[in-house]
Formats: sequence, structure tokens, C-alpha cells
Amino acid sequence: MKKKYPNFLMSRLSVLKSEITSHKTEYLLLVAILFFSAFLRLYRLDKLLGFWYDQGRDALVIWDLIHYKRFFLIGPVTGIEGIFLGPFYYYLLAPFYWLGRGSPVFVAAFLSWLTVGAIFLIYYLGTKIYNRKVGLISAFLYGFSYNLVTFSRWLANPNPLPFFTLSALIFLLRFMKGNKLSLVIASFIIGLCLQLEAASAVWFLPATFFILVWQRKKSGGLRNLFFAGFAFFLTLLPQIIFNWRHQGILVDAFKKFLVLDRSFKLSFVKVLKLRLLTYNDVFIGKIFPEAGYFRLVTLIILLAGVFFFRKKIFSAGGKMLAIWLFLPLVGFIFYQGNHGYIWDYYFTGVIPAFIIFLAAILWQLYEKNTITKIIVGLFLLTFLFVNVKNLKNYLRNGIGIKLEAQLKAIDWIYADAKNEDFNYDAYVPPQIYYSYSYLFRWYGKEKFGREPNSNLVKNLYTLSEPDGENPQFLAAWLERQDTIGKIVKDYFWGDITVQKRERLNLN
Repeated sequence: MKKKYPNFLMSRLSVLKSEITSHKTEYLLLVAILFFSAFLRLYRLDKLLGFWYDQGRDALVIWDLIHYKRFFLIGPVTGIEGIFLGPFYYYLLAPFYWLGRGSPVFVAAFLSWLTVGAIFLIYYLGTKIYNRKVGLISAFLYGFSYNLVTFSRWLANPNPLPFFTLSALIFLLRFMKGNKLSLVIASFIIGLCLQLEAASAVWFLPATFFILVWQRKKSGGLRNLFFAGFAFFLTLLPQIIFNWRHQGILVDAFKKFLVLDRSFKLSFVKVLKLRLLTYNDVFIGKIFPEAGYFRLVTLIILLAGVFFFRKKIFSAGGKMLAIWLFLPLVGFIFYQGNHGYIWDYYFTGVIPAFIIFLAAILWQLYEKNTITKIIVGLFLLTFLFVNVKNLKNYLRNGIGIKLEAQLKAIDWIYADAKNEDFNYDAYVPPQIYYSYSYLFRWYGKEKFGREPNSNLVKNLYTLSEPDGENPQFLAAWLERQDTIGKIVKDYFWGDITVQKRERLNLN
């Protein structure tokens, strides 16, 4: 008997088929954008992946979860002393570390695919707020931006944020169109975003508050607001429990940051110029990675577009994006905590809104006349040429110490040691060598069946990476190693130096 599918499923498939067949060109372009975006994010990932301090630290925590069932209530530490993120990032990666048998490349590939998902979501959101053309331009800009491609290959907790940010924005837009349940889902996702990069996602809270005040007639009453607040509260439970178990350590750190350190000040004139320069680098730099005339042209198009096309740009959905984007821009002018440092990834959660705004302006400009069509066409071609040129160099050489070099160094150590026991020591500026701690634990055990010996033995292998900022520290470390063991042989791979030493004293 022929299997019958539910009517609902058949109707949805019929709608999807009709949607695709009636917009073939747009979907062909979208598939092409997604295909090449995936290629740029996955090509030579195993060779170019950066596996450094943060990556090793996170991988060791997840290793203990998988192998020793050591569960946890907090995630990575933030840039602010004593304040930790929630554990969502670790639990998100854990299944992929398990499936990949501990391989960080497998996990990085998952994050890269998640970014490809974010490119589809930026297309979807741009389409829903404006039109399909804006959606395609948004996906094109996000997919081929050199800075956004390299960011998406970064195995770190801010990496998944764009996907979840766009998901939250899509549900907020659905809420604005009358779907009350969407506010509850958006609140839960925003809570998860806070566990990925607090410095960026913390601005989602006042932004959502302003959207709620603006759309208060659609809030669904106190009952719906209660469920939305409860959904957000659920995401905070791990940190609340951790804080309770550790005598308020997180709350105390937060108080110190806000009150004692006076991280937000009203006297912002001194930092205004610095912030404007930072915003130029962060946002316009996503379009053109190198400073120059192209950045100036982008800024002029952006500012002129906001002025001349403001009625079309600031539609209901456009106003939502504006709140999402401009709140942190204003807020960071007053922010002077953490020694005044503002890092690029602090803006990860608002970059998608910026990209959609720019795409909407470019489309409005394109529609004006033949001359503006040529201008927009040249702009997009220049964007593609400049970013692909930078990407070609990146995909050839990578950035910094690469996983391939680290694994080659470890291969050499095991091959040289043969069946003999050995110890290792590593110099990795400016942090603890968590990267090698994990790589020996995973790669050494997976490929060679053993880890370095924990007791002192005759054979000592030292690995060192260059320290351009403080070469004297590396020199001092090498001098100390000379007092521990004499050099028998050297090996070099990339920027990593491996020295086999024979211990002078086993006591």
C-alpha cells in the first residue's frame, strides 16, 4: 500500500516548490552565494585552523566532560576579571568533539557551517524586512567579506553569535507582526546569545526593551511577558546556581565592574573620536579590509543613503534593526571599563544589522537611475575583487601559528622518541600552553596511543613559538631550558621550533 503523507506536509512542500519555481533566478544566486561562502570557510581548514590558548582551554574542558562526565555551570571567562559566560558554548561544541573523536577541525567545520546558516538567515531577514534583492545583497556582502570569512574560521565562543542573533531578530520581527509566541522564543535565544559573547549580547537586552515599549500593543499582555521573562531566566540558571554555590562570586565581580571600576561614565568627549575611528574600522572594515578611498566611498554611500532614503530604510523592520544597531554604538561611547579596550568581536551581534542596512541603501541607490546602477555595480565588483584578493592570500598562508604546524611538530617528537618515554615543555606567548596540553592529549593518544610521561625522564622535547612583542621572555625561557637539558637535535616547522634535549638531572 502506498504511504500517504500528512496533508500539512504535502501542502508545505507544495508551497516551497511554488516559491522556488516562481523565483528561480534569486534562488540560483542564493545557492551560488551559499556554495562559495561555504568553500571560503572550509577550504584548507585542517591546515590553516588557529588552535591557540582559548581553543586549547575550551577543548580541555569539553574533553573532561566527554571522558570523565565532569559537568559544569559556567563557560569561558570574559575579558572582565571574575565574570564568566554561561556554559552553552561548551555544550554546543561537545557533540561535535565527540563525533570528531576530539578533532578541533571537525568542530571548526561545524561552526563554519553554522555561519553559512547565518548567511541564509541574513538573506531571509533582509527579504522579510525589505525585499529579495536586499536579501541577496546582504548574503553576498556577508558571504564574501574577508574579515567575516576569517572570523567564521575562528574556533571561539563569539563565532556562533551571528546565527543566534539573526534567529532572535527573525523571531522579534515575527512578534512585531502579531505572533506572540515568537517573543518567548526570541527571549530564550537572546539568553543563549549572552552565553556566547556577553560584551555584544548585553546590548540585546535594552534593544529588546525598547522594541517591546514601541510594540507594547502587540506584547500579548502580562502573561506573555511573564513567559518571555521566564524563558530568558532559564538560560541564566546555570550561572545563578554557580554564583550561589560560590558565595556570590559572579555578582561581586559584576558589582566591581559596574560600580567600583566606574565602567560607564557621562564624560565621553575624550573617547568620542577614538570610538568613531573604531566604528569605522569595525563596520566599514567588514566591507573593505584595507584603509583607503574605498572605505571613504562606503561611508559616504552609507551616510547619504540614510539621509536620502530614510523613509524607505526605516520601515517597521528597519526601525527594529536601527534600535539593534545604534544602541551599542551610543552605549560604547560611555563605556570606559576594562581599561577602555573595545575589541572588534564586541560588535559581532550587530554586524548583521549593519550589513542589511547597507544592502538596503545599495538597492535603493540602484533603483534611482542608470548612473546609480553603474555606481552600485562597480561598488559590488570592487568589493568582490578586493576581498577575494585578500582571501586568496589568507587561504594560501593563514594567520599566525597554524594547527598543521603544531601537529607536524608533535609527529616529529613521537617519531624521534619511538617507544621511549619523554616529557615536553612549551613556550607559547603570551599565555599558558593549553593548546599543546590538549593536542598531546587528543592527537598523541589518538594517533600514537600514548601521552607524554608525567614523571621526569631522560628525553625532554621543548617546543617554542616566536614572541615578537617580548623576545626577552623567550630568550629567558630558552636559557632556563639549557640548565635543564642539553640540546641533542633541532627541528623546525613553520614558526615552531622543537628541540630534543637530554636531561642533566632526573631529580
